[in-house]
Amino acid sequence: MIIRKLVSALFACMLVMFISFLIEPSGFVIIIGLYLFPILLFNGLPSSILSNCVTKKLKGIKRGGTALLIHLIFAAIFVIVIFNYEEDWVPMNFFLLLSLGSSFLFWGFDELLKSNKAKQICMKIDDLKLH
Repeated sequence: MIIRKLVSALFACMLVMFISFLIEPSGFVIIIGLYLFPILLFNGLPSSILSNCVTKKLKGIKRGGTALLIHLIFAAIFVIVIFNYEEDWVPMNFFLLLSLGSSFLFWGFDELLKSNKAKQICMKIDDLKLH
């Protein structure tokens, strides 16, 4: 489970960096990645583990929706606590958007890697032999 979540964090970070690079191609993208990945590890990983524990008995869309909500709430709380929410503080909007987007991607990759289809693909890849 932890490996899946680490891979989800890495993919989410890389996708956020790629999207940021498409929007504004500059070296700032590397700075975003340098700060985002540790935040995903230290905030996203525990919130994702908590999400799994809370939604363990739920099934289907209800479980997925509740897990997404937990991910987004923890991402928003993180930004609000770190930046001491002030109404007119514009950079917080950027960080809140970045946090919610990366949290959504983290959740999406985690759900994708958790699916049976991904498990079947991984098994097929494991069965390949290189000579």
